[in-house]
Amino acid sequence: MQLQGKIAFITGASRGIGKGVARAYAAEGATVIIASRSIDAGTETAEEINRDCPQGRAVFLQTNVAEREQLEARLDEATRDFGNIGILVNNATPSGDGQLLRLEYTESARIEQLATVNYHAPLWAMQKLFPSMKANAWGRIISMCSLNGINAHRYTVGYNSSKEALRTLTRTAAAEWGRCGITANIICPAAVTEPWENYVQMAPDAAQKILDMNPMGRLGDSERDIAPLAVFLASDAAGYITGNTIHADGGGHINGVPWSFDLPE
Repeated sequence: MQLQGKIAFITGASRGIGKGVARAYAAEGATVIIASRSIDAGTETAEEINRDCPQGRAVFLQTNVAEREQLEARLDEATRDFGNIGILVNNATPSGDGQLLRLEYTESARIEQLATVNYHAPLWAMQKLFPSMKANAWGRIISMCSLNGINAHRYTVGYNSSKEALRTLTRTAAAEWGRCGITANIICPAAVTEPWENYVQMAPDAAQKILDMNPMGRLGDSERDIAPLAVFLASDAAGYITGNTIHADGGGHINGVPWSFDLPE
């Protein structure tokens, strides 16, 4: 029960890695706010967590993080109804982020969409929650970034750049807010998600090369492999750990990922 009594706001928590983290937080006693656009998926996830994890609680708030006023209103609503939010997990990313395009053909609108969700929305949420975290001398910010950005994988320039911007934002928060009792860390996960499954279908040979080069020979599970790290970083035990980028990827970052397939000119 490492998170007993804590309030966590997790964006994009209705599926994938966000859902795995939400389940793990509730199992550790937290009240989890599932911020997602999808009413069906968000409602189902909250019901599932409340059934399976009675130690905590899950509440779904339909949220489009790309709309600043709505995001801030949801943070106000959650604070009013449940108490100060001490844990923020920046996990949401636009659907369709697995679309692969050569840099020269990538439209600015797509890059702007990714930047709004992957960078600006976390910035807005962090700025909104900072006063209460500072007043309580306790806060945990966890941002889900990507080896795609660190290694600059080909054909995903919008995703890469926006995730690297989020990583820098999180490290800057660590540098500026550490004296306020707020930690800010980054997780670069590798887990079986919908984008990965789409990639396997599109480029099965390239996907198999990625698995072959992974020291553990597999991609992770969101709840079993990624979420425990997010639990630790949100706990009191991680109070002296900040500004770090941690790869939860089975060692896949050690030798890099063989992003070897090509797209036509």
